[in-house]
Amino acid sequence: MITCPVCLAENDDFATTCIKCKAFLQNRVPNLDLFQTAWKILESPRVTFRQIVLAEHKNFSLLLFSLFGISLSFTAFWYFKLGTRFDTLLDLLPWALLVGLGLGAVTAVVLTLAYHLVARVFGGAAGWRDSMALLAYSLIPIGISLVILLPIELLTFGMYFFTSNPPPYTLKPVSYVLLVGIDALLALWSLVLAIVGTKVGHRLGVFKSVLVVILTVGLIGAGLFFAASQTILWTNA
Repeated sequence: MITCPVCLAENDDFATTCIKCKAFLQNRVPNLDLFQTAWKILESPRVTFRQIVLAEHKNFSLLLFSLFGISLSFTAFWYFKLGTRFDTLLDLLPWALLVGLGLGAVTAVVLTLAYHLVARVFGGAAGWRDSMALLAYSLIPIGISLVILLPIELLTFGMYFFTSNPPPYTLKPVSYVLLVGIDALLALWSLVLAIVGTKVGHRLGVFKSVLVVILTVGLIGAGLFFAASQTILWTNA
């Protein structure tokens, strides 16, 4: 709680003006700068998530979800070895991007809804727009993976990164393990950021924040895996 210096009324931690005398309690944050916020969230996540909640306009949330959707799409193409359905990498890339944009739009709604509802069950206090922004900015490490690591993987393995004949591991085992390992660490980093964002934005304890994130990822991950498996089985029929 924030105590108003003028009338001593108790206010919410994220209040910018006093509920009683309307005095200013803390600086307003009209907009978010994408690159500045992205850097700060890696450097000082707690302070930055607080700024995100305080921001009047949750800029770039949909853009970050779009990048996440594209990352999910390429991950699915890699995991299910869908490269065998395409003649060249240039044929595969437009489809992966198109599917990714669709996934980004879907996850922006479905993932936020699941996260928001689960957080509410555990007593979370953030609103819908805050939940979406907290999730979106916690995906920054996955966006880094997409922008930096994926091009390296494509240049290193080409079409073989998405096939099993031969498996990419057999071509360059050290490079493959290193790149996939860094991908996994960046995904784990996003989970940690989501936990921190949940703790700050929803004002929950560490244990509850961990549960919220794990349950959300479990529900959505299972749903996406089932949907992808059924789609592939249907197209093979």
